[in-house]
Amino acid sequence: MVLKRVFKKPTGLSLVGATFLAIFESVNSSGFSDDIAVRSGLTSRISCSSPDVCTGSIPEGKEKIMFPDGANFEIWGNLEIGILDYAIVASLAYTLVSLWAHRPIENQFGVKKSRKLIAIKSIRWIRIGFLALFVALLSTANKMGKFANISTTITGKRTTGSFGRHDGSWGFEVFEWGLLDFAELSLLFSFSLYCFWKGLEVDKAILNPIPDNRNFIERIWGGIRDAERQQRTDIEVGAVKANDSFTKLVQMLGAAASMNVAAASLDEGDVKVAFNKWKNLTHRKGKQNKDWMGLSESLEQAGNFPDEEE
Repeated sequence: MVLKRVFKKPTGLSLVGATFLAIFESVNSSGFSDDIAVRSGLTSRISCSSPDVCTGSIPEGKEKIMFPDGANFEIWGNLEIGILDYAIVASLAYTLVSLWAHRPIENQFGVKKSRKLIAIKSIRWIRIGFLALFVALLSTANKMGKFANISTTITGKRTTGSFGRHDGSWGFEVFEWGLLDFAELSLLFSFSLYCFWKGLEVDKAILNPIPDNRNFIERIWGGIRDAERQQRTDIEVGAVKANDSFTKLVQMLGAAASMNVAAASLDEGDVKVAFNKWKNLTHRKGKQNKDWMGLSESLEQAGNFPDEEE
């Protein structure tokens, strides 16, 4: 995988550092760094009893830590995106991609997963559903003035309303709910639910479990169908199921071949070989007893179709 060669696997120390940077960035970008510094007693805001006598190190209006600016190494700045924010976000993004590239491979030893009540039928519809839900949430947040609050926090300029194109230009304007706005959000959320409904399927066998009355051969074909369905979302798990069904089919055919060998040996007068083969098939401790019983049951039920209930 190319990403594994480009992005190094993160160590425990780097993960701890990334966690610290993420917490620091969340606090710092929200404007709480100055409050924490003042309340903990590490520093105080600049206050002047006279023009020549000033105490403290945090100027008024400065709320976040940034790279030192100027010859006086001032680290307190305005609440806006700066070089430090870009550097921290780039470091966190690198760590996140590294974790994804070096993620452990699930089911690598062929361990069967438990059946899930809700399974993915179409990953494409799921992606479209998440995209529609994301657009609906963004539109709702914009109409409720959340984007205006974020713009005020970043730029420092007081803005209200919703962002959009008004009178031929893009910007914020006072918003009032209307019938078209409710219709737009209803359509987006409804389309998102429709996409999830198309992309997911409920395993009715778990909700309404019924006894498995299929014979040996029917279970094999059922396993192959399950493998084909599973390969739509997870190729490795589907391949394990297909291999398991194929192995059972080969073992059943092996039992039939052993029966042919026993019959041929008996026809040639080799009673010992015929008896050993027959004992291996019919004795409850025989190696091929399970496969032979499954084949016998399947052949016995061949052509017997249960009556369908109305």
